[in-house]
Amino acid sequence: MHGLDRKRYLWVIVSALLQGLLLSGYVYTASGPFLTLPLAPVVLVPFALWLGQEPWGRRLWLFLASLAALLLVFHAYWLWAAFPADSGVYRLPAQNMNLARICVAVFLFLPFFQCRIATWRWRVPYSDVFFQLCRNVFLLFQATIVTVTFWGLLLTASLLFDIIGLDFVPQIVFSPVVAFPLTSLTVALSITLALKHPGVDSLGRWILAILAWLLPPFSILSTVFVVVLPFSGLKTLWSTGQASSLMLLLQFAAILLANAAWLDGTRTPFSNKIVDAAAKLSLLCLPIYTALCLYSLGLRVQQYGWSVDRIHAVFFVAVAGIWGLGYAGSVLLRQWPYAIGRVNVAAALILAVLAAAMNSPLLDPCRLAADSQADRLLEGRINPESFDFLYLRFRLGRYGSRAMSRLTEAKNAPHADAIREYASAALAADAKEYWAGEKGVPSGKKRREILANARVSPAPGKDAETSLPPFLVDILASRWDLLFHDIRDSSELAFSLQNFRMDKEERDEKDRELLAIRQGVGLILDVSSEDIRVVGEIFGVTLPAASLDIKTVAPHFRDVEINGQRYQILAPRFAMP
Repeated sequence: MHGLDRKRYLWVIVSALLQGLLLSGYVYTASGPFLTLPLAPVVLVPFALWLGQEPWGRRLWLFLASLAALLLVFHAYWLWAAFPADSGVYRLPAQNMNLARICVAVFLFLPFFQCRIATWRWRVPYSDVFFQLCRNVFLLFQATIVTVTFWGLLLTASLLFDIIGLDFVPQIVFSPVVAFPLTSLTVALSITLALKHPGVDSLGRWILAILAWLLPPFSILSTVFVVVLPFSGLKTLWSTGQASSLMLLLQFAAILLANAAWLDGTRTPFSNKIVDAAAKLSLLCLPIYTALCLYSLGLRVQQYGWSVDRIHAVFFVAVAGIWGLGYAGSVLLRQWPYAIGRVNVAAALILAVLAAAMNSPLLDPCRLAADSQADRLLEGRINPESFDFLYLRFRLGRYGSRAMSRLTEAKNAPHADAIREYASAALAADAKEYWAGEKGVPSGKKRREILANARVSPAPGKDAETSLPPFLVDILASRWDLLFHDIRDSSELAFSLQNFRMDKEERDEKDRELLAIRQGVGLILDVSSEDIRVVGEIFGVTLPAASLDIKTVAPHFRDVEINGQRYQILAPRFAMP
């Protein structure tokens, strides 16, 4: 292997492992400073390195450094806006959508920079940019196939390890700290190896040819849908609850198939004029889909105001609409397919500008949503009882906190007294309890209710105990995440407080163990102090729906000690014939 190849592989491997380690910690973190990780650079910069590594040298490193610096600037603003000083750091639902928006913009512009790195010129033919974009797509496609195959083989191997008793091996391999770096490394190496062989270009041409011939039947179906829509009415369409998402998906599918068919605009796969005309029908339908999506979103905004999700939805509809208007206009002006390059470049530039604006105070979704929701309440368009103050308090970051300050100072607004009261209660709400509730975890009050109402089986010879002692309710509620994280109702739990240890005589109430039973498993807990310890387990237990009778019985065999080593005699798994 040449020196350049060794250096290249070293950087690819290091970047992949580092990306995997950071993502493994990020994905499994619900709160804490680690969530301030600059996720966009961690995801995008390594991919830009892997996809653009052919012209290795100073140009590549300059591009990667510029990309990382730009993404870090946007991330610094996002940190300031998302996490106010008086709030903790929690995973925000909008983070994934922010990342998706940035990934779309960077991925569409990456081919321009790859051509710039390769030629050292900004003015390059659109055909070079287009085929570089296609190559990136197919590299990621084949990397996905390799990664799925790799993990399929690992899964098969793990079953074999289980059979021979080495179950610790799959536990290590499938742990997040190992699985994520392995996945990143597989993707990175598959892309690097594919770049050394021209097979990916042949695969790309084959896939593009197949996609091109999917466009005529897709166009006919799309046209039939638009023609039938006035007769079926919009009510039927809205009743699905996913009309906007489906139409947006149709738009992106039509844009993809159009680019696969006409490529860089210098050729067409359809020699028959009728087939060519049928293929163009879907392009003429694109503005109609955009108008319907905007109308649907407009109804939701008029009824419920702006939210972060609706602003992101408008962003994607607007992006698809720009392409749709450009394609449909080119067809009507008889400039298709020669104008496809100009439309694609212009649409990509507009998308980049919108993405940058949404990562700044200009079009920040949190700012727009906070102002919209607060204005609706202060103008009396919604009653304080129906308003989600906690959404404003916890989901919209610094701008939500500013809007809450406006509400606590409301004086001339309708229901001003009620607004100030609800706003003050929301500001006093505990962030940890709120985010736990958002994940379906019961609040502290609900946990205590579940524990207090759970069945308790009395110890033999004791007075009937119908509920857990208050001190145990408090201890177990504070350790809920470790013991009962998926319990939602008191019927899913049962308890018994008695002496479960053979080597000790009957003790004081607080010195006894607690048996906590749920379907399939029971935990024997040492609850003599607030530091709860698991001192025993039982498996295969069935939690009855009626009465519960729990008592301890003597084991059939005692433990055996051999040369100072203690062994427990268990029941045999298989009976002798």
